[in-house]
Amino acid sequence: MEFETIDIRDEKARELAQILANDTALSILTLLQEKTLSMSEIAKELNIPISTVSYHLDKMVRVSLVEIAGKKYGKRLQEVKLYRASSKPILLLPRRIPTKKRFLRVFEKMQIISLSIAGLLASSVYIISNKLLAEKPQPSIENMTYAVEKAPTPTGLETINKTVMPTLVKTSPMPYILAVLVFVVSFFLVFRYLLSKRI
Repeated sequence: MEFETIDIRDEKARELAQILANDTALSILTLLQEKTLSMSEIAKELNIPISTVSYHLDKMVRVSLVEIAGKKYGKRLQEVKLYRASSKPILLLPRRIPTKKRFLRVFEKMQIISLSIAGLLASSVYIISNKLLAEKPQPSIENMTYAVEKAPTPTGLETINKTVMPTLVKTSPMPYILAVLVFVVSFFLVFRYLLSKRI
C-alpha cells in the first residue's frame, strides 16, 4: 500500500499537528470522509466562511490528509474542485531516510510490480497464441485407403500408422516472439505508468 512519509523535522509535520489540534479542520476532515464536496459546499454544510475552508483545505492537501477527487462546473461554467479525505496512510519518521535509499526502495517496488504484470501478460499471450497457431496433424482418407491396400500382412500396422499419421509438425517460433514482445512492451508501459503516478 502506498503511504505518505513525513519527517518530524519537516514543515509538513507542524502543519499536520496544527490540523489535528484545530476543531474546524477536524470538522472539515470528518465531513470529507463521508462525502466528496466542493469548497463552497463544505462552507455551506459547516456554516463557516469559504476563506476558512480554503485555508484549512490547502494545509490538508499539502500533508495528504485530503485529496482532489475531481472537478465539476459551477453555475457560471467555472471549474470547481471536489475534495475528499485521503485513504493514504501517513507515516511520521523520527529519523530521516536518505533520498537515495528512498528512491531505490520505490524503484525496486515499481520494478517488481512491472515484472509481475508483464510476466502474467506474456505467459497468457504465449498460451493463447500457441493454441491458435498450433497445426494439428489430421489423417487424410486417401492416405488411409492407400495404406490399407498396400499393407501386405497384419504386421503392416506400423506402415499404416506411418503413412496415415504425418510426422509431427515443427512448433512455430511465433508464440515465443509474441510473448517476448508483450513482456518487454508491457513492462515499460506499466513502469512508466507507475513512475507517473509516483507509486
